[in-house]
Amino acid sequence: MYRIISTDNNNLTVRIDDFNPSHTFLCGQCFRWNQEDEGTWSGVALGRFVRLKWDGELCTFFDMTEKEFIEKWVDYFDLNTDYGEIKKILAGKDEHLREAVSFGYGIRLLRQDLWEVMLSFIISQNNQIPRIKKIIETLSEHYGQKISGADNRYTFPDAFSLARANIEDLKICRPGYRLGYIMSAAEKVSKSPSLLGELKSIPSAEARKILLSFTGIGEKVADCILLYSGLDRNAFPIDRWVKRVMETLYFKKETDVKTIRAFSRDYFGELSGIAQQYLFYYARENKIGL
Repeated sequence: MYRIISTDNNNLTVRIDDFNPSHTFLCGQCFRWNQEDEGTWSGVALGRFVRLKWDGELCTFFDMTEKEFIEKWVDYFDLNTDYGEIKKILAGKDEHLREAVSFGYGIRLLRQDLWEVMLSFIISQNNQIPRIKKIIETLSEHYGQKISGADNRYTFPDAFSLARANIEDLKICRPGYRLGYIMSAAEKVSKSPSLLGELKSIPSAEARKILLSFTGIGEKVADCILLYSGLDRNAFPIDRWVKRVMETLYFKKETDVKTIRAFSRDYFGELSGIAQQYLFYYARENKIGL
């Protein structure tokens, strides 16, 4: 939830409940936000360069009108969702979730651009975050559009631009074996311009099946795409950190992904997606299961 406090010289100050940019931007759901200094963050999202400053209570968005904030960024930051109530429900389930929620108290699930999320998590497979970020920025610099008024900032490249690119030229971003996946996804989306819109309008189970038909998209990546684009807040992506934390805290033994996924749907219910994010961030930062 949020409340607009003031507008001053085209800067907008907002009180945002249950938010901490470090938790939100570093919890593994996005790759184009970076910390400039204490409390100040900048990123490219929704085709726009954004800077904000967080003082622990208030968030100031630089060069932003109230109209733009309400029309675009309230949805992006999921500000109409009561995370205080969500945390209360999850923390009441067990001591493990209580600790995870307390640790990552400022996480909010972003509603990111579907195409950007799709390609970003194709790139993320078997990859480290610094390298993922480097690949995405290099792709954007060469195939995105320069953002006016922002030094060396570029929009995320659209599917048509990548589909027209020469495969040899694309190697400049050094994606390794993921290059074929990038090209395949770009070609598929560019040949079916309505596909992304259709994914947003159909039941999440059907959208998941379509995503799984893409070369290079498996169950974990499909769940990441659904969760981080806002298409399915019940999706429960299972990577090595989530698998380890679930095995360590809930199963007390090595457990297959199918069993973990079924348990999460039953135990976390409609809060599966955000529960996963609290557990993932808690596990990774505290090396749970190592």
